[in-house]
Amino acid sequence: MIYTLEKDGDGFEQHYYDLFIKNNFPNYEKFWQNFIVPLTNRPTDIHFKKNKELDLIGKTANDICIAQLHYSILRHMARAYDLARLPVVELNVVTEATGHISGALDIAFELLERFANPSKYDPWLEQKEKGSGRVGGQEARRAWQQLRSYPLQDIKNYRNHLVHGRMTPSIRGSETYLPKIGFEQKYFDWRLITDPTKIGYSAKDFDSAHEILRSAWINSIKYLNVQWKKNLLV
Repeated sequence: MIYTLEKDGDGFEQHYYDLFIKNNFPNYEKFWQNFIVPLTNRPTDIHFKKNKELDLIGKTANDICIAQLHYSILRHMARAYDLARLPVVELNVVTEATGHISGALDIAFELLERFANPSKYDPWLEQKEKGSGRVGGQEARRAWQQLRSYPLQDIKNYRNHLVHGRMTPSIRGSETYLPKIGFEQKYFDWRLITDPTKIGYSAKDFDSAHEILRSAWINSIKYLNVQWKKNLLV
């Protein structure tokens, strides 16, 4: 029997299938069909099998961990998708949405590394456990990023600045304009924008909050879809 997200996913997956999974992240469904569905009790229910049942099909707790990470990525990207489509996007919306996108990327790095090295990382451990030598999710994320020159780090840096740094200056017009991703450090000094005697900003360094959020989401979902095909659908 062939299961599909449109008919057999949970309510959340069904809702977002036509909105963006089908066209922007089709490899989510392919991996779900190949890897996730066998871990569940379908057609009885959608919940995961117990350990004894997993043993019978040659699966382990690591597979359940990967399945949970997979679904968590979708939830983060879906929230960012909704925020990007609000009629008015202000700085606080960009802050929340880039947080979700950054979270999805972190989880993706962990998932990809765990899938590539299933016996290396403890499925229920968040970080290295002192004294035991066991490593977990944080180590998996770092390993994937370090070996691949920190993919999409510009988006993560932008999010980190919005959350942990001073507020980003904005220009108000028909929409809110913010420094583009990668240009935020140029405008740490707000006077470059606010001092009426000497405007120190370049318009090409700014874009609408809508467009900044849209481009971050698109670039991230493209990365996920490509990496799923390259590393998980083998």
